[in-house]
Amino acid sequence: MKPYGKYILSAFCVGLLFGISLGRLSTHWFRRDWKMSEKSFARKLDRFSAKLDLTPEQKAQVAVLLKSKRDKISALFSEMEPKLEEIRSSTAAEIRKLLVPEQQAKFDKLHTQHEAEWKKAPFYQLAHDRSSS
Repeated sequence: MKPYGKYILSAFCVGLLFGISLGRLSTHWFRRDWKMSEKSFARKLDRFSAKLDLTPEQKAQVAVLLKSKRDKISALFSEMEPKLEEIRSSTAAEIRKLLVPEQQAKFDKLHTQHEAEWKKAPFYQLAHDRSSS
């Protein structure tokens, strides 16, 4: 292997781990705020309304606004997902070409694990929830 090959592989692994970690953190935040059930949404809206002393009319308007924005965010992720997938796939293929067979086997294992994490990501879930409904 060329001397800089180890640096490329190391950088990829660090990026992979960072991405998975960041994905888990953002998944918690994002799902909590955008993928909540109607019951959770109502509870959060009630707390928000109480803190701001919203009138019933304001509360209804805020609810409509939040739901429409949630739908717009879902649509945006549905549009972005194919582009993200193409970038991810081409990046993996290009990295794999740089590796020797033994490294490719390790990479394939890491990539499979990463794919499973990717499918748990909030934007992936939103895009696929929206397209299946």
